[in-house]
Amino acid sequence: MKPKKNIAFVVYSLNSGGAERVVTTLANYFALQYNVTIITIVNTTPFYTLNKEITLKSCVNEINNSKNLVSALKNNTKLIKTIKKHLKSENIDLVLSFMTTSNVLSLIASRSLKIPCIISERSNPYIYTNNSFWDKLVRYTYPKANFLVVQSNLIKNYYQTFVKSNKVLILPNPISETLSSQKNISKKRTPTIINVGRLDSNKAQDVLLKAFASINKKDWKLVLIGDGELRKDYEKLTKKLHIANNVIFTGNINDVQNYYNTASIFAFTSKSEGFPNALIEAMYFEMACISTDCPTGPSDIIKNTKNGFLIEVNNQSQLESRLIELIDNNTLRDSLGKKAFKTAKAYEVTQVAEKWNELIIKLI
Repeated sequence: MKPKKNIAFVVYSLNSGGAERVVTTLANYFALQYNVTIITIVNTTPFYTLNKEITLKSCVNEINNSKNLVSALKNNTKLIKTIKKHLKSENIDLVLSFMTTSNVLSLIASRSLKIPCIISERSNPYIYTNNSFWDKLVRYTYPKANFLVVQSNLIKNYYQTFVKSNKVLILPNPISETLSSQKNISKKRTPTIINVGRLDSNKAQDVLLKAFASINKKDWKLVLIGDGELRKDYEKLTKKLHIANNVIFTGNINDVQNYYNTASIFAFTSKSEGFPNALIEAMYFEMACISTDCPTGPSDIIKNTKNGFLIEVNNQSQLESRLIELIDNNTLRDSLGKKAFKTAKAYEVTQVAEKWNELIIKLI
């Protein structure tokens, strides 16, 4: 029997979030066939459940903002050295890195040790790119990756302008096995609308709050699952709109499946996405879904009126119309939910992880 190969995931942290959930899901899956290490840039307690066989390493306890270019170079050089130390100590055969900062640092560290590296970019570069020194680092380092994994054709087209096209691949995010195993369609659905995501300007939950207030369905609840810098502002907004008694803020939670199983409508109001994990999860749980047709992701998943609804970004009136349509039509909700599940099945971890494994096998 051949000894297991050693693979390392590198990610900024293991807090709650889309990339963190993907890393956890893939790491748990691969722990059965590889020796898996997760290296975080910042030391954090894992938000999602990890297989006990996975080794955890970190670079620093906290990141101090660099005052200037010189201090930035010093700080990042230290991080690269620490990543290299962990790669050596765990005798790593392959690196899988997620998110821009981790990708740049991992590529420099792994290349110096002649370790193959697959990177995954989760953000929409058209939204977050500017002419900074960091962007120059991306353009310098990304072509050196063995593979660059993205989530949509739009993002693929961007990176193909400076990374060889045969290196840039589209792989969707997997649905967490821990989450999917807790699907329970026998539970009765309640008159509840949910939104899952960080409470910030990009997720645009204020549009949802205003739409919910406008449709004035007093027997319905709106639940915002997640936390962020705009939580207090949104709580104030619910009072201003006189809907505070019908809106629940849960913060970050580990039991989101309870809401996926029992809520009736999922409303997604983002201005942009790398890949909308929460949308796929809601579809897997057979929820009737409304999503903005933002760049990038939703239109790759939802076919408007077939398995959900797509609306324009920041279009409150369209959101109101679709909410009313779903609230008033239980049969439509059920129909869209069943069709949504058929779409989401393609994102089960076994299917997605094996596509990742094909890349791993090519390199080790």
